[in-house]
Amino acid sequence: MFNKTTSFIFNKYGEIVSEINRRQAQKLSVSTLRLKDKSFDKFYFYDCDVFVKVTSGIVMLVVSNDETAKEYERFVIHRYIKIKKGVEFNFLCISSNAKVEIETEAHAKRHSIPTYEETPIVYEPIVSHINIKEILAYYYQVRNANYTFEGEKHDYWELTFIDNGELETTVDGETYELDEMDFILYAPGQYHTQRTGNSKSCSYLTLLFEMDTPDPYLLTNRVYHSHRDIHSAMNNLIKISNNEMLYDGELMLCYLKELIIRILQYDFLESSPVASTPTQQRFENELLNEIIIYINDNIYEQLTIEEICMKFSISRSSLQTLFKNNLGVAPKHYISDIKLKKSKLLIKESVYTISEISSMLGFTSIHYFSRKFKQHFGITPSDYAKTLYN
Repeated sequence: MFNKTTSFIFNKYGEIVSEINRRQAQKLSVSTLRLKDKSFDKFYFYDCDVFVKVTSGIVMLVVSNDETAKEYERFVIHRYIKIKKGVEFNFLCISSNAKVEIETEAHAKRHSIPTYEETPIVYEPIVSHINIKEILAYYYQVRNANYTFEGEKHDYWELTFIDNGELETTVDGETYELDEMDFILYAPGQYHTQRTGNSKSCSYLTLLFEMDTPDPYLLTNRVYHSHRDIHSAMNNLIKISNNEMLYDGELMLCYLKELIIRILQYDFLESSPVASTPTQQRFENELLNEIIIYINDNIYEQLTIEEICMKFSISRSSLQTLFKNNLGVAPKHYISDIKLKKSKLLIKESVYTISEISSMLGFTSIHYFSRKFKQHFGITPSDYAKTLYN
């Protein structure tokens, strides 16, 4: 986060001054600097106060009170400022170019010192180094046991994310094992094969895309596990892929870019503690809330755990843990409970028959519905209906 010269932190180096105060100062000598450099290797200081005004562009002021200039601070120049006598300073151009007016006493002397150990001080522009040009295709695949893909290479990136099961892949002759919630990236030109085991099927998401990145070697030839930040990006990507609103394609590109960045940060994410933190808990709460909303919105459907796992890109075991840790029940029991509570409301409304309510809420039979209703409320649906009108 940048500080501005209007910040109280700047007060040890100077202050904001009004145009009137500047005009009341003794006659000043004015010089104009045209800036475009984003680095410097020396500081300047004067034997008098210095007035600075940015007339065009955006400029960062770097200041120090340290004789060696080892310690310094940065401020984006905002309004007219006065830099105190003896304070070491220089400018970095944030915009492509800028102009600065410097006003000093007519006979002021300027001095300079090198930056600490003559190491240049640099402004690093916030620019994109990763360019995802296009998402070419994305699809969900289910492969039976003993499936073998003989292999291919192509001129685009490919991401494979394992939703369930296990997958063995070879990349340029090297073999990798992917488990549930693992994923791997194949770079353009990388020959790769895939196969499932002898006894278990595998389901996975495949995403094909074109991308320019300065460090492709950092992304390839390794298996990644879904840490929370990566899972969040993947979850957002999968969710938006099912939408067709205006600019959802742009959002897909953004989420894919976030995923790539999280992968590049992977080794730092891997060292973060696994135990729940407030941030991690907030993520769990947000994900749980989205799942609950989805369940409620689809209460009249025959929801399965597999469908929810696929929708939110979460493993069955992770879904169980999420519900157990936060609601104290398994997701299957939660779905059953809200359906039963809904059935009680529908019976009370007296619009549908009990058989119709059973069918509407996706119960396999009226007998199964009656049994579950009695287990939950201690009374059969028919007897409950009678109590409403007796």
